[in-house]
Amino acid sequence: MRQILAAFAAMAMVPCAWAAERFDNPKALVAAIYDDYQLGQTVADPTVYYSTRLKAIFDQAVENDVFSSDAAMSGSEFTIDAVFNPFLPDVNALLFDVHIGEPAQIDDRAVINVSYHNFDQPRLLSIAMVREAEGWKVDDVSSMGSEEHWLLSWALTYDPLGF
Repeated sequence: MRQILAAFAAMAMVPCAWAAERFDNPKALVAAIYDDYQLGQTVADPTVYYSTRLKAIFDQAVENDVFSSDAAMSGSEFTIDAVFNPFLPDVNALLFDVHIGEPAQIDDRAVINVSYHNFDQPRLLSIAMVREAEGWKVDDVSSMGSEEHWLLSWALTYDPLGF
């Protein structure tokens, strides 16, 4: 978990080169996120999809120096190359069988499950979204498959497992 948190800090230091798009429905937002992983595509900084709330949590974690202290405590070297992406929490990507479910939506909130295989590793994510003035944005991400379970906002705020 500490490696994941250290990677978030690297992401904060990389300037955003992608313009924020407006998404009028939750499924379009998630489809755009995973379209970034087509061969030959440049993957966007995942924070461009974050809601105001999730960006604030991320910014607070950076301000509290959570990432560098986690990197130091784990003995790992803190590098800008180590960018954690909650939509694809793996170092390398070769996605197969990407399935984006139908959104469960109530008012200005929605949840979509996404499953895929990265190489031979299955992943199951649940992406919570909120409609803001700029359109739909990601409000949280959770890993729910057979791999390590995590909730992005919780990891950024508390790092309860102390990895």
